Amino acid sequence: MRRIIVLTGNGKGKTTSAIGASVRALGRGFKVYFYQFLKSKDAEYGEHLFFKKSKDICLVRLGLGCRKDFKYTAKDKKAATDGLKKIDAELSKNKKAKTLCVLDEVSYPMNWNWFTVEAVKELIKKHSTVNFILTGRDMPKQLINLACTVSSVDEIKHAYQKGCKAEIGTEF
Repeated sequence: MRRIIVLTGNGKGKTTSAIGASVRALGRGFKVYFYQFLKSKDAEYGEHLFFKKSKDICLVRLGLGCRKDFKYTAKDKKAATDGLKKIDAELSKNKKAKTLCVLDEVSYPMNWNWFTVEAVKELIKKHSTVNFILTGRDMPKQLINLACTVSSVDEIKHAYQKGCKAEIGTEF
């Protein structure tokens, strides 16, 4: 039975958990598609450096970059909507039986009305043999209800609160 997993909440670790699940899937011979809706091609994160060595993972950064001020533009919206179409096209070409597709930070474009929850539900329904992991804060209820497994990552304490900057290898 295929799985639809949602990782949500305000804590750190949703993407990290999806990366761990991707490593597990790769170890079992799965094809993995890992799409990041906000991260840009201009920044190198540890997962990009690691996964570019594997032919069985397709890691694609669809975004134009994370913005601390959350001032996104029409170009960001277009990148996300084009990205959703790209995901559908790539999954349609996939012929591998065991497949995992991660939609990292997918809640943001939906919550910002860049594309609809229905569009994501249709993507999941269309690719009925693909396992999906969806990450992001404030995941829409319709996707929580659709999921087999939902985990909430809660922030209890974070180093940023004490003024610590992001560290290579831990945060990126």
